[in-house]
Amino acid sequence: MNGVATERLPGLIGHELRNPLASAMTGALVARDMIDDGDPRAALVDGVLRDLERMNALLDGWLHAARGKRTRREVIAIDELLAAAATRHGVEVVSTCPDACIAGDRPMLERVLENLFENAHNAGAVRIRVAAQTLGGEVTIHVEDDGCGVAADHAQHLFTAGWSGRGGSGLGLYVVATTVACHDGHVRCVPLARGTRFSITLPLAAAATATA
Repeated sequence: MNGVATERLPGLIGHELRNPLASAMTGALVARDMIDDGDPRAALVDGVLRDLERMNALLDGWLHAARGKRTRREVIAIDELLAAAATRHGVEVVSTCPDACIAGDRPMLERVLENLFENAHNAGAVRIRVAAQTLGGEVTIHVEDDGCGVAADHAQHLFTAGWSGRGGSGLGLYVVATTVACHDGHVRCVPLARGTRFSITLPLAAAATATA
């Protein structure tokens, strides 16, 4: 990649986007101040501001990781994490884990799920389901779709930076694997008779904080 190590890309991209993002957020805030709360345009600008705030949080998380530091940790309820990402993408939540929590960077983990949802949509999935289960000191989140599926011999390459079986950038699943690894977890792909299942395993909060 023109002499730039793949592992340095998140930090470089985060650095380059920081100032344009700050400028965009300032402009959106000024625009919002010029709109009355009752104006129908207010909801649209509020949505833009939320997206910019999420983007800023993601950049913070990646810059933090790029400096070789441990990802920021807050206690996150599994139910809330699944609901937040699933609602934005119209994904069915099949099962949750009441009272189960993990410790991590919420925007980065939400983006992991969104990457998998977007990947499923790109594969032509009509139905996407997400479920969670706990076992011992870990939680596993399954994202299953009915898309065109993944060839068995491709599954081992999916998380390699730059590799794509459909002509994409090959970065989405690499980001998924890298983010999960930053949270002391792992992800695997299971080709199904129809569609694909991705399973993310992370330590529960008690186990995660004990090793922090």
